[in-house]
Amino acid sequence: MKLPSYVFPLATFLLTPLLPVHGQAQRRSVDPLLGAVSQDAQAQFACLDGSRSIDIKSLNDDYCDCDDGSDESGTSACPESVFYCANKGHIGAEIPSSRVNDGVCDPQCCDGSDEYSGLVKCPNTCATIAAEHQRKQNELMKVLQKGLKLKQGYVDFGVKAKAGRADQLNSLNAKISNVTARIEELKVLKTQADHFEAHQNAIRAHENAEAARTTLPQRHAACTERKQVLRTNIETLNTRLGELKRILDHLMTLKDVEEGAAFEALLRDKPILQETLQQYDDFKNSHVAVYQNEDGTSEEDTSGNSVFITLDAEPEEDVVAVTSSDSDSTDESAIDTTHLDDFSDPCVDPSASLISCLTATATNNAKSVFSAMKSPFTWRGWSKLRTSLTRNPFKTMSQSEEDEVLKKDASKARARLDELESKKREYENQLDDIKRKEGLDLGEQGEWDQLVDMCIDMDSFEYNYSICFLGDATQKPKNGGGGTSLGKFSRWGPRKGVAGKGAEKYHHMMFEGGQHCWNGPSRSVEVALECGIENKILSVSEPSKCEYFMKVQSPAVCDSKLDVSGDAGNSATREEL
Repeated sequence: MKLPSYVFPLATFLLTPLLPVHGQAQRRSVDPLLGAVSQDAQAQFACLDGSRSIDIKSLNDDYCDCDDGSDESGTSACPESVFYCANKGHIGAEIPSSRVNDGVCDPQCCDGSDEYSGLVKCPNTCATIAAEHQRKQNELMKVLQKGLKLKQGYVDFGVKAKAGRADQLNSLNAKISNVTARIEELKVLKTQADHFEAHQNAIRAHENAEAARTTLPQRHAACTERKQVLRTNIETLNTRLGELKRILDHLMTLKDVEEGAAFEALLRDKPILQETLQQYDDFKNSHVAVYQNEDGTSEEDTSGNSVFITLDAEPEEDVVAVTSSDSDSTDESAIDTTHLDDFSDPCVDPSASLISCLTATATNNAKSVFSAMKSPFTWRGWSKLRTSLTRNPFKTMSQSEEDEVLKKDASKARARLDELESKKREYENQLDDIKRKEGLDLGEQGEWDQLVDMCIDMDSFEYNYSICFLGDATQKPKNGGGGTSLGKFSRWGPRKGVAGKGAEKYHHMMFEGGQHCWNGPSRSVEVALECGIENKILSVSEPSKCEYFMKVQSPAVCDSKLDVSGDAGNSATREEL
């Protein structure tokens, strides 16, 4: 049968006169937070709130002398005070005075000292609890040692990276400056190449026109010859057509003579003949020519002569006059032929090969290669031959050589310009990344340098949560779909309060300014960091609407100052771990 809650306090009150008082028994444990307590009976104890001083013998006498209850840490005399459990062999603990002698063995007092009235016998379990605590501390020590080793690697990386970034900044700035200058040069070369290309097109048009004027007499003669052949063929066809017309006209008139009846009988016996005559009559009627008389009237020619093909005599044009006229109409001023040979001579063009130079030389002179080279002082291919023989085939083209090529090849100039502009953007992006890192707080020893933008994630219920250290935090549905921004890294420290000092400053990250929550704030994440041997999200929660909390472990927050030796007096260290 469970006793009412008021029984134990009442029994304590009734039995208090029977309990040992100060001076008659050994004083109970005093909280170490009170400092060293003198054993001199004449000494004085100063209350922690400074309200008064009392005789040392009044400590733990079951009477509350100090307003703050600091004199009764070993009894329950002060209801708003605390009771200190020594927990010998383990770690001391404090509990509210209201839980002393309440008939319940408090688990924080493994030595059972909270029930000193004797109404309840609490076993001393400190040895067992201390052993389990030590086992956990040993495990934590292993984790800490591994974490510190990993963190040292982060620190070493950060030191080298920071030193290297200064050189990278100088190098990238120099590269951007050089590329920018080269881009300006290429723009000029591209303009020259465009002009050269337009000039080449004009030269080719000029050459085509010249070729056309050269071949025009031959083509005109061929055309005249062909026309004469056609005229002869047409005249032959007209002769045969005239003979056929006379035969058909004669047949058409037979019905008007005495033999007409016999002819009509013939037509009836020969339907094909009748059909042929009918088609001829229809054809002749459909080719009635209309002539204009001198008086302005018109009349039809029903003789059928219009069925013949007629050719009007064309006046012969003076081919020399035509070519002369075409030559005069060409705007010679638009084409500069001063260096015409240079533009088409592969021995001068730097982009042409030696083979093309030799081939062109032989072709232009209608001689063999050796004949073309018999004049060593005038042959323009010597320079290209010397360059081809002395150049390393694996060596890239010099800038001056490249310029000579690009100024005469618009497509190559445009491609080279696009390539360098793309390279400049790449350098600028790298420069922005380095400057961004330089502007970040990367930890007390630069340990977060290697982890910048490293992303870790975790599935929680229907979502996948991801954070990128000092970068972005996102939330994505596990069944697919777009992600939701939970914010970007904004500062070190907790959501509320101020960041700690030293290494403690880097135990919290804040990601803020995420996607706005409907009828609520913008999404944000507070990340609480703890020592671990891997970078990992341990848990995700949403304490308030659109305000998330993550527990994350990382070697970057392992601190060598943490004491995991199991010292009973170092409760702060135990709580930290």
